Amino acid sequence: MTERHAQFRRQGYVTLPGALDADELATLRRVCDTLLDEPVDDGGSGRHKIGLGEDRRFMAHRHEEFPELESLILGERMAALTSELLGQDALLFNEQFVVKGADSGASFAWHQDGAYVGYDHAPYLTVWMALDDTTEENGCVYVLPRNLDARPDLDPHTWLDDTRELNGYEGSESGIPAVCPAGSIVAFSSVTLHRSGANTTDRRRRAYICQYSVEPIRDPKTGGLKRFAKPLGRARVETAA
Repeated sequence: MTERHAQFRRQGYVTLPGALDADELATLRRVCDTLLDEPVDDGGSGRHKIGLGEDRRFMAHRHEEFPELESLILGERMAALTSELLGQDALLFNEQFVVKGADSGASFAWHQDGAYVGYDHAPYLTVWMALDDTTEENGCVYVLPRNLDARPDLDPHTWLDDTRELNGYEGSESGIPAVCPAGSIVAFSSVTLHRSGANTTDRRRRAYICQYSVEPIRDPKTGGLKRFAKPLGRARVETAA
C-alpha cells in the first residue's frame, strides 16, 4: 500500500497539485472550449439532469470524438493513478466537463457521487481536474474527510427541484476547500461528501471529471450497462488486440 493510497482510504480524497502536464492541460482546455461553442440545450431530451444552462453546464460523454482526450483518460498514467488509489485495475465509468458561468455560476449542494447512480454498486473514484486556477471565489470543490473503511456506504439524499440536484448533508461543517492551480487533480471516492461554491468572478470556471469503477456498473433490473466500462492502459491495448 502506498502512502497516497493510505491517505485516500483514511480521508476519502487526495489532492495532487500539478498532476497534469502542459500538453494534457492544453488538450482539456481545447476540447472544453470547443464544446462550449455548441448551443446550450435548455430543455428537451438532451438536457443534463443537473444542468442549469450557462450557470452550471455539463458536457458529457464526448471523449470518443477527440482522440487526444480519449488517450489521456484511458492511458497508462491514468491507469497507474486509478489502480494505486483503488487498489486494483479500473474501468472508465463516466466523464464530463463541468463549467460554471461567469458572475452567476451556480453552487453545488453536498452530495456523494454514488447517490446519482440510482442502485447499489461498488464505490468508484472521481478524478476532478482543474482547467483553471480554482479558488473559493470561482467555485472550488469542498470535501468532508471520510474514513472509507469505517464509513463505506451512501448517506440518504433528497432531490431539490429548484436547483436540480441531490442534497446529502444538512450539518454545519463547511468542508475543506480544494484551492488549487490549473492542472491539479482532486481525487475522491464516490462515497465522499463534497460540494462546490458559486462562481462570483468575471471568468468561467472549467473542470473535467472522469470517474473510474472497479467493475462494470449495471442496472440490477435489466442488466444493462450504465454509461461505460472501458479498460485502461495495457488492458485497453490487450482488449483492442
